[in-house]
Amino acid sequence: MKAKTTIVSTQRGAIVLTSVVLLLTMAALVTLYTGQVKSFENQITLNEQNRLLAFNSAEAGLMKALGVLSIEPYWDCAQFTGSLPGQGSFTTTGSWDEILRESATQRLMTLESVGQSPDRLSIVTVTEQALVYPLVANLPDAPLVVASGIAAGGAFEVVANPDGGGAGVPLSVWSDLDVDLLNGSTKTCSQQSFAEGNCSNSPYSQTGIQGPDILDNDVNFPDDLLEYIFNVPASQWTLLRNEADEVLSTCTSLGAATSGFIWVEGHCYITANTLVGNNTNPVILIVSDGDLTINSGSMITGLVVSFRKPTTTSIYDIYMTGGARVIGGVIANHILGHANGYYHSTYHRDVLTRLQQHSSFQRLARVPGSWRDY
Repeated sequence: MKAKTTIVSTQRGAIVLTSVVLLLTMAALVTLYTGQVKSFENQITLNEQNRLLAFNSAEAGLMKALGVLSIEPYWDCAQFTGSLPGQGSFTTTGSWDEILRESATQRLMTLESVGQSPDRLSIVTVTEQALVYPLVANLPDAPLVVASGIAAGGAFEVVANPDGGGAGVPLSVWSDLDVDLLNGSTKTCSQQSFAEGNCSNSPYSQTGIQGPDILDNDVNFPDDLLEYIFNVPASQWTLLRNEADEVLSTCTSLGAATSGFIWVEGHCYITANTLVGNNTNPVILIVSDGDLTINSGSMITGLVVSFRKPTTTSIYDIYMTGGARVIGGVIANHILGHANGYYHSTYHRDVLTRLQQHSSFQRLARVPGSWRDY
């Protein structure tokens, strides 16, 4: 009887021991599995952090490339590198295609930035396209372009574009309505006649005599001059003003050091013997809802625009006195001459061409939908 009890006790002990061993084994396996899961989760977290750091670095390189383009529109896309302290590094390069249009040349830039995490285990590549385009979409064909014509009180001296109407066909004034030559003192002439001081003796047109160099009542005249020149509708003029290098309320600060695109809100009075812009660095001057007065001996080299906003009903004009003149072109989207204004504009092909080619007048736009990451 005692022997049977001993055998049963031994069997029970073996069962308990086996159960304990199995439980310990299962606990060890669970612990090992949990450790592996935690290690895997930590690796996933580390990979996500690395990718985020690499992505941020790549984006930083892309933003730097866009910044370089905004300052140097003719950047040659040479590779450059950089780093974010503690966050990784980037290598950025680019390429471009020229888009040739009838009026101007644009550059479609493709930018690529490769970012790396600090441990170099994660690499992210991002690309984006940007368009570098000239602020002046279409150059004026005539040195004086006026919407709504020139009234009887207006007087002007204009030196023609020798090829404004086609090869060898001079063009001095262009308008959609009548240019009145019956009153006031008006004359137009060739570049050579003006250079020789014979504009009055060898005119294309003069008071009472209109030559073919004045193209008025033109049915092909653009409906919106602002849109024609700058590719921005007059109704959205604020978009163009936002592109200006300076927005001023007066012209007292304009002088020899003035450059770029200047927008003036209100009347613009330029004092005597003031030079604004030059052949190498011309200016774009837009005077919005105000008179433009250029006093004796002063000269503006570039493109001058007298702009009346669509909701404005007031009448504005341009006054130039004592030999004051504009070298390049003058544009008005409203009638001139009601206030007996006087205008002297000399067409200068090189000056106007620089308005499209100079880096100061290039603008940058990111192409929507072109961003990619890899």
